[in-house]
Amino acid sequence: MKFTVAKPVPSALTEGLANARREWQANVRLRWGVRLIIATIWVWLALVAQDWATAWRAETEETRSQLQRLKPLLSEKAWPQRAEDARTQLKETQALLWAAGSQGQAEAMLQDRLRELCGKAGLTVRELVIIATDSKLTVDDARPLRVRLAVDMNNRLALMGLLSEIGMASPSMVVDTLRLRPQAPQPRAELEIRVMYREQAKAP
Repeated sequence: MKFTVAKPVPSALTEGLANARREWQANVRLRWGVRLIIATIWVWLALVAQDWATAWRAETEETRSQLQRLKPLLSEKAWPQRAEDARTQLKETQALLWAAGSQGQAEAMLQDRLRELCGKAGLTVRELVIIATDSKLTVDDARPLRVRLAVDMNNRLALMGLLSEIGMASPSMVVDTLRLRPQAPQPRAELEIRVMYREQAKAP
């Protein structure tokens, strides 16, 4: 008796993948269409990230304006309840400010915090430098501090996660600008981040 071994019949999935591969290689319009869809999604993500940065900046400015409006109420004796409410709100608002013994300490704290957030998001830091800024005191006795941060852009979801962490950070951090450079030799995202800090009084 003679036995023969039947050849395996290609599955529908294998045939489908082979057909799709042949269609991809032969159809130029299909390839360009897919690339256009990917580019459109990337532009949309970039616009969403920019909107987040704008919203965080507006929120910080509103917080500072609120702080300036509340300070005169602290010396108002005619409205003790309103003055007490103002003190409570003032403490909550001041909690958004960074506290440090000196500018150098504030810079080190901010850089350490950003490195921590980048590590948490799984992003490689390419640049983290302090940007020169006006060191004059504001009405609320705080000083601005700005840094430029550049990170790899290989993982876009990780970048969105970093922006979210910065937006929810306490003390407050604000993304003033966000530049995406996907065509650079090393694709990266560049952020300029601003905080407000107050120097703590030194113990005698």
